[in-house]
Amino acid sequence: MKATVLYYSRRGKTAGYAREIAMYLWSKGLDVSLSSLTDYDPEKLSGTDFLFTGCWTCGWFVIGQQEFSRKLSGVIPADRTLLFTTYKFRTGSLFGQMKKTLHIPRSVRVPCLSSKTGFLTKENKELLDQFIHS
Repeated sequence: MKATVLYYSRRGKTAGYAREIAMYLWSKGLDVSLSSLTDYDPEKLSGTDFLFTGCWTCGWFVIGQQEFSRKLSGVIPADRTLLFTTYKFRTGSLFGQMKKTLHIPRSVRVPCLSSKTGFLTKENKELLDQFIHS
């Protein structure tokens, strides 16, 4: 199974969280590709079974992130997509904005991870396990 972990990080916390996710998935036997949104070639999504995409919470889903995320829309099915973010205070409406940009209907449940510290918790790992084994 192949997983692609894409992230947008401003100060490094989200990049660290993305690495944590990628390393955890790799430890579970998945072939993992990890990349910043700014360095990623969307054609590399070919053959990807799971998409993990995330960014930092800044109150606004940054325009550049939206443009890139639109390119991902429909490439990987919604039930094989997981969203993640890091935050200082709260995640706000970020996950809803990400779903909208990816053209995932509100009625479709997409797993979401969030971290204030940038590290995976036991609960995060359990959710990742459920997601890759569903």
